[in-house]
Amino acid sequence: MNGNPEQNRDLKIFEAEDGYVVYHSERDRVHFLNHTGVLLLELCNGKHSVPEMIAILEKGYGLEKPPEKEVMEIITSFEQEGLIKFN
Repeated sequence: MNGNPEQNRDLKIFEAEDGYVVYHSERDRVHFLNHTGVLLLELCNGKHSVPEMIAILEKGYGLEKPPEKEVMEIITSFEQEGLIKFN
């Protein structure tokens, strides 16, 4: 994972009652994300590195330690599902 992750342009994001629905038209797939997941997806705008995203979540949620493992798992999943790519 080199570079900064960027969202696939074919994504449509809708707020739902208990999180968010992300429709990926290129793959005709629907994904359900919680608030943290959609925040990470929104941060995938080509301007933030993964370490920067980890720091943003750590500070934003007032965590005692950086959520490195959790963020890496989510970013890896996003990449495998085609939701993001690295530029």
